[in-house]
Amino acid sequence: MYNQEALVNRLHARGIRVTPQRAMILRAVEAMPGHVTAEELYAAVQAESPYVNLATVYRTLDLLKSLDLITDADMGTGATHYALRSHADHHHAICRACRHSVEFPDHLLSGLIHDLHTGYGFEAEANHIVVFGLCAACAKIEELHSSPA
Repeated sequence: MYNQEALVNRLHARGIRVTPQRAMILRAVEAMPGHVTAEELYAAVQAESPYVNLATVYRTLDLLKSLDLITDADMGTGATHYALRSHADHHHAICRACRHSVEFPDHLLSGLIHDLHTGYGFEAEANHIVVFGLCAACAKIEELHSSPA
């Protein structure tokens, strides 16, 4: 997993200046577990310095994404969630009823990625996939409500 020093070194290696604001955002990205929204990062940075604005957070996230250091995903909440690229070797199944999220490993998608390539000539970028459906408990509840009494 990247730490802040590694992230800073990767930015410097690409000739990108690491401002104090970017350094704070990098610390927040590293410190927060898993997937976080820009607003959550902004709140964490605001606790350290009220002089960093939300636009700076978004610009820094866009920069980190363009450098392939973070990934983003729609987790079904209406806000984009971000994670360090090293944390992105998994995917999510999210229940559309109760919002419960289950992480599943990357290898479960390898057959799909292979089939897309061989059958359709499509090079899938499956960095972080979110699948929506029903968890077992909600599927059972839905089945009880939809079955005739």
